[in-house]
Amino acid sequence: MKLEKIAISNFKSLRYQVFEPTRFGCLVGENNAGKSSVLQAVVTALNRPPQLPLSNFYDPAEPVEFVVEFTDVSESHLSRVAVEHRARIGSIVVDEGLRLCIRYRPTERVEVSAYRLVPRDVRLRPETIDVEFAGLRGTAIRETMVRAYPEFLASMPETLTTLTAAKTFLQQRVEELPREEMEMVEGPLPSGIASSISMLLPEAIYIPAVKNLSDDLKTTQSTSFGRLLSLLLEEMTPDLEDVERSLSVLNALFNRVTEGNRVVDQRHHRVQALESRVEMLLGENFPNVRVQLHIPPPELKTILSAAQIYIDDGSRDLIENKGDGIKRSLTFALLQAYVLHLEEQKQSDPIEGAASRPLFFLFEEPELYLHPKSQRILFNTLARIAGTHQVALTTHSPLFFAPGTTAAFARVAKRAVSEAKPEGIIYPVNFDLDPTSAEVFQLARFENADAAFFSQRVVLFEGESDDAYCRHVAKILNPDWDFDKRNVTLVRVSGKGNFAKFRRFFSAFGIEVKVVADLDALFEGYQHLGASPGVADLRQTMLSQIDARIAVLGAVAEPKARQIKARVQQESWKAKYDIAKETLRAVQASRQVDDETLALLDGLFAWEQEIARVQACEADEHAAAALIPVLDALRSEGICVLAQGAIEDYYPPAAPASGSKPERALAALNLVTNSDVALALSEPLAAGRPCELQEVFQELFR
Repeated sequence: MKLEKIAISNFKSLRYQVFEPTRFGCLVGENNAGKSSVLQAVVTALNRPPQLPLSNFYDPAEPVEFVVEFTDVSESHLSRVAVEHRARIGSIVVDEGLRLCIRYRPTERVEVSAYRLVPRDVRLRPETIDVEFAGLRGTAIRETMVRAYPEFLASMPETLTTLTAAKTFLQQRVEELPREEMEMVEGPLPSGIASSISMLLPEAIYIPAVKNLSDDLKTTQSTSFGRLLSLLLEEMTPDLEDVERSLSVLNALFNRVTEGNRVVDQRHHRVQALESRVEMLLGENFPNVRVQLHIPPPELKTILSAAQIYIDDGSRDLIENKGDGIKRSLTFALLQAYVLHLEEQKQSDPIEGAASRPLFFLFEEPELYLHPKSQRILFNTLARIAGTHQVALTTHSPLFFAPGTTAAFARVAKRAVSEAKPEGIIYPVNFDLDPTSAEVFQLARFENADAAFFSQRVVLFEGESDDAYCRHVAKILNPDWDFDKRNVTLVRVSGKGNFAKFRRFFSAFGIEVKVVADLDALFEGYQHLGASPGVADLRQTMLSQIDARIAVLGAVAEPKARQIKARVQQESWKAKYDIAKETLRAVQASRQVDDETLALLDGLFAWEQEIARVQACEADEHAAAALIPVLDALRSEGICVLAQGAIEDYYPPAAPASGSKPERALAALNLVTNSDVALALSEPLAAGRPCELQEVFQELFR
């Protein structure tokens, strides 16, 4: 049995959101985005407390609602329901699916309703049938059948004159209806008792982010630690019959016990004497009063709830006096013990009868206080639990999600979508269903872009040195342009060909995406920038103007060594090179060259035209001016193309021209010491405008 979906309405920061947890769900996002609210919504829906405080209502005038949908609800799960309710609860299970609505009206107690499959034709619903036949007898029943349900006249028995027969006949006709003539409609829970479904639904094991670990480690049932311990003890109970018998003997020493129909008093003589003395002394004033001393019988749970846990790490002391890391680890060691138990149980013979009650483990920030190695171990533990029970967690650690393991991965972000208070929005991506996103996710992790999942905005860039230099120059130009403080993450995409994939991926999570690209992206690989179709006409005009200037100037492309090296390393260019070489051999053999052959050979060097365009824009003011309409149009869409070329073209004049990119970037960064130097790094695109880098950073932080 699995929680397939929960629709959350008006709960905390979630005005209306849908969460589909799968087997192992992971929620990420900034602090205070609403991640914990999603987990708490699941816990509230499954545990159904009697009332909710008004602080849990997004709008205090509206009810809080959770519509939960379960799948794989088999007969073995229904056998957990009390016998008197089993058949009625079973009537709302359709195709092994169950949909419930848990509703809280302000200041009122919880309401539980169910969705059942009923005919779209209202005439055929039970409540309508009851009204039609209310108080009828004999021939009046058949007359009503003929009048109200003429479509069934051909199959209607002549002897249909009792209420039971009429309703049975109509129920049979309803069961024969095709599925498209049926619909799911909300109605009262068949049993009329909200608690009747408790044993059917999964139990939520909620481990919140640690506020007071000492409280969290108490062994009472109300804490996660105590519940985990009790789960293990419940499994041990069948093997502890000797202990239970001993406890029964001990109970008989303190209390009267019932054997069959008689009460047996075999208490210790000191207990009996104490009771008699108290009764005698009380009888001096109340002679007809009897006293019975009852000592709570010893139970295994009671004994264990008073357990104290000592840790000896060179200094033996209670766990609550140890560090937070070992406290948190102890809870998860217990969790691992439970996982091992589940795996052992799988290998044993299956138990016939009722399926065990499923558990739903919900964790807030399980990585807290844990070393990265311990985080990985815990992640693997949770993944193993997900093989048997559902798991959902919130995290700020990239170690806690991975495609293939964390199937459901969702980002929660808070957005001011109306004039009212902000709302938490869930942006789900299921890697099982979206292989393209999974591929980019792997690439993003490889490029250390995990932090982007916890940011408000992402800036995609090409070069390996762009991020450090941009961070520094931005803060020098304006202290408010601080990427870290503004929670804006720079993500390297390793080539403009990846811009579109990364942009599509991050946008799926509701992350705002900006782009910083080199000038050559306007000429080659432009399609990857993600610009709107409206910019295409401006770009075409720009290309015509630049090519006209190249013709006037008689400019010849002069590829730089790094450009040639980059080109040769491209797979597509290698393929063209091999074809061109074969073509040249054929020409040498035939001594004939046709137009098709010339075009093929020319294609090997067509990329030089793009270089000529870039060089013209760098050297000719008329060509540079042709760029401005396109640059402005792209920038308004969050795509910032650098008019001077690459980021290296914005280094101070004294920056070294050779060496590795990181070394050159660090040297250039150290030369930009004040705003005057930073302002001199770029010219305005036109008179009366700020310098170009100011406009770029203004857009990145807009």
